[in-house]
Amino acid sequence: MLFVTLIGALTMLLLPSIAYAACEDDGAYGQTCVFEKDFEIEKNVRLQGDSIWKDKITNVKEGQLIEFRIRVKNIGEVDADNMEMKDILPNELERTGGAELTEEWDDFLVDEENTFIIQARIKSIEFDRADNFEKCVVNKAELRHEGNLEGSDTATVCYGEEIITELPKTGPLSTELMSIFGFASTGIGLFLKRRK
Repeated sequence: MLFVTLIGALTMLLLPSIAYAACEDDGAYGQTCVFEKDFEIEKNVRLQGDSIWKDKITNVKEGQLIEFRIRVKNIGEVDADNMEMKDILPNELERTGGAELTEEWDDFLVDEENTFIIQARIKSIEFDRADNFEKCVVNKAELRHEGNLEGSDTATVCYGEEIITELPKTGPLSTELMSIFGFASTGIGLFLKRRK
């Protein structure tokens, strides 16, 4: 009995420790275990040169470079092959460098994290207009394993052009109020002078 216990303990020590999502007893043939495969994806954006990544950036000007960061992590119980990250760039943007819009890889280890940075800018034609405007576009990234969608995330870019057509007023009825105060102070001055 002691010998069997020692053999069992040695077997447990020598076998690699693998976590299983669920195991079912197959009777005399052992167990069938199902591995849990799970992944995370996160997408952020910033203007090139900024230090902080955000979900949304605003007031992007013509010619400014934009960076999208896509981070994917294997949070499952086993390594994975046949991984694909696809970035769906809106028509208003054009890729200028960095990672490809589609990245494929194998040997995605448990707890491993891959980061892809895509550089882009707003197409010049978007600013080729004479009116005041603001527009926002959403950039989406998808993560697939063996062709199956495992998750997605988005980041938003807002841009526009403000054209000043006239000087802003300093306040409501500003000219009229100044005239009234001017007449009032003149009247008070004349009244005080006559009292002397």
